[in-house]
Amino acid sequence: MTPEEFKNTWITTNEPLNPLSVERLNRFDLNPETKYFLIEAGLPTFTEPVLRFANDTDDFDYGISKLIDLYDFEEDRKEFDKYVVIGFCRDGDPIVINTDEDDLIEELDHEDGFSPMFFNSSINALAEFLIIYRDFEYSILSEYGKQGIQNSYFNDDQFNLLRKRMLLVDNKALTEEGFWKDELEILISLRQ
Repeated sequence: MTPEEFKNTWITTNEPLNPLSVERLNRFDLNPETKYFLIEAGLPTFTEPVLRFANDTDDFDYGISKLIDLYDFEEDRKEFDKYVVIGFCRDGDPIVINTDEDDLIEELDHEDGFSPMFFNSSINALAEFLIIYRDFEYSILSEYGKQGIQNSYFNDDQFNLLRKRMLLVDNKALTEEGFWKDELEILISLRQ
């Protein structure tokens, strides 16, 4: 998904996108494609499933930053220098770009020494997953109303479409241990 496609598709939501400035992104060793995506489109501040992404600010809590600037890594600074924090999951785990792995998107388990878990293969795949998940929630809302979301009402067809679309975009996100695989397992376990 290109940043232009993401902007045109995301516009239907109440959460605006937050493009990041060139000056801010030049501080990080990101691939040109990743930089272009974040400059041209950015990501929403808040979106389901309970994710928060960086704004264009110098504030360490709300902006994009190096992991080593957010946490105290006295001895392991070199090991963790490759991570650029672009957001956080519901449990406070950082969502990062791994600059040593071709800008792979990972979740770092902050309760397990920041061990990495797969999130998405690229910023473009992450953006498309946000659209896919939003569409899944819209389908639940249109069929069951707000209580459908709150009570995890969804049918097999809705869940299978969500899973199928995700597999087509970034199959590793559902086959590797990590955020999206866990999220789908949580959805099934909460289903009414």
